[in-house]
Amino acid sequence: MKKYLSLCIEIEETIARVYRQMAKSTKLPGELKTLLQTLAEEEDDHAMQLRFALRFPAGAAMVDKPYDRTAAQNLLNRAKELYKKTCQHECDLNQAIETGIELEEDFCQAHIGNSMEFRDENLKKMFAALAQDDKIHSQKLLDARTRFLG
Repeated sequence: MKKYLSLCIEIEETIARVYRQMAKSTKLPGELKTLLQTLAEEEDDHAMQLRFALRFPAGAAMVDKPYDRTAAQNLLNRAKELYKKTCQHECDLNQAIETGIELEEDFCQAHIGNSMEFRDENLKKMFAALAQDDKIHSQKLLDARTRFLG
């Protein structure tokens, strides 16, 4: 369980780095750069919340069982690859928006809140809120697509 949570933390941190790197692009309007920076900060906050869950002893707040980390590992690998690409090439408006939408939608599918059973009600609420934040991020990016790409 701790390995799975650690993997999820790394995903959140990597996605935050992708957003920050994309926000550096000179090809993007200031408003989109601000949105990407805000999303990066929120992803960092998600990582911090996941670190909180790591403090619980195994089995105390969560059902302690093996978790299939394949989907999460695949998402992390993809996020790392996207980060490399964004470091090598400035992304344009379409790439920034579409990449963000893809990350948020995929992460929502692989989100820890959908794959773990919690004993602690506060943790259930926290992970439900994280999943909801992913949906909100996706909607903000969809709105940006409509605004900037028509």
